[in-house]
Amino acid sequence: MLKIYLKRWLFLFILIISNLLIALRTSLNFFFMFFWFLVSLVFISLGWIAIEYFGISLFLSRRTTTKLEEDDIVEIETVIKNKSLLPLFNFILEDHLTCAATGEKRHRSLLEYVAPRSTVTLNYRCQCPKRGRYEIGPFDIYLFDPWGLFFIKKTFFVYSELYVYPRTFNIPKFPALAKGTAPWYGIETSRVSGDDHEFYGIREYKPGDPIKRIHWFSSARQNKLIVKQFQHQVFFRATVIFNLNKDRNYGEGKDSVAEYIIKIAASVVKYFIDRNVSVELIAHIGETVHIPFNKGPEHLEDIFRLLTIAEAESRVGLDELFQEFAPYIPNDSSLIAIVPDEDWEFLSAMLSLRVRNVSLIPLILNSSSFLRPSQIDRDRGPSQIKSSQAFDAAPIFFSRGDNLGQVFLKY
Repeated sequence: MLKIYLKRWLFLFILIISNLLIALRTSLNFFFMFFWFLVSLVFISLGWIAIEYFGISLFLSRRTTTKLEEDDIVEIETVIKNKSLLPLFNFILEDHLTCAATGEKRHRSLLEYVAPRSTVTLNYRCQCPKRGRYEIGPFDIYLFDPWGLFFIKKTFFVYSELYVYPRTFNIPKFPALAKGTAPWYGIETSRVSGDDHEFYGIREYKPGDPIKRIHWFSSARQNKLIVKQFQHQVFFRATVIFNLNKDRNYGEGKDSVAEYIIKIAASVVKYFIDRNVSVELIAHIGETVHIPFNKGPEHLEDIFRLLTIAEAESRVGLDELFQEFAPYIPNDSSLIAIVPDEDWEFLSAMLSLRVRNVSLIPLILNSSSFLRPSQIDRDRGPSQIKSSQAFDAAPIFFSRGDNLGQVFLKY
């Protein structure tokens, strides 16, 4: 798209009118001479831009990280290769930084000269204040004529994917989880402490049993081969459940119920994964999302990518989400429910899982702290929750502005 700088064109227009007035007071020949001079100037400018646009071959690439946390700075390296035999003068490179704050989403660099068959590298950065999945790009190149009167824009559709994860906080301690066990030949899990396996009992030898597991003392007493039976020492499984209800997402921006739920969920999951706990995630974010039990960095990555794009678009209640998945929550595990205090009545249904040795750990947000004073209902609040439920672990309450890591020290 060919464009003209308005101020410069206005200056040129004033110059023409001034010389026209001068010509009327002098001679018509001078006016025609100046007129053709301007016409030649325009044609030279347009010709120059056309040669740059069609005659110069550019290759652009962008190097950057693919993931970071909110408020981190992304470092970007852009490589410009002039693959043609013609030089390039005075052009602007513009990169669209979709992850940046409003008003800073475009980065412009002026390059005075790029030699033929040469490469130029640009380095710049921007802060990414909000979680989300972004595609940085495209590039826009603005090519100017020698006098800077005209320019033409050329777009290079080069994109770079970037995930801005929710910022996590350190959890100094966490309520005890339910302890599960399984035979050594059963569920594959990792040890928490001690040896890989724990002595479980003895049984009669079966073909294929390792010789090293023979219990020689018992074999001598019973006059037959007896082997030691093991079970995996300990494993923990934790289900994290939450619902991003659109109608209850009080507050604005990062100081909203949904953003606090996501930040708490991300930090809790990271805490578990770092301690080798198998984690499952159940959520409703406009659609039902279920990430089954697993461990390790790749599992953490999968959960973080979901939390990165999650939005408060749910129209269903937490009770509906729980009833759908309750039959599949395993025995001898822990259920971590991250809920606003308006959903406290749904926690009583979760206590029914006690018969299967599922412990409930409620993490509760004080919704009124996200409201303006005129919106607060004085008749409801965390005190109702404390007096109406008998949880396996004391509920942990969060309010807007809390140091979330320090809150875990208060339970």
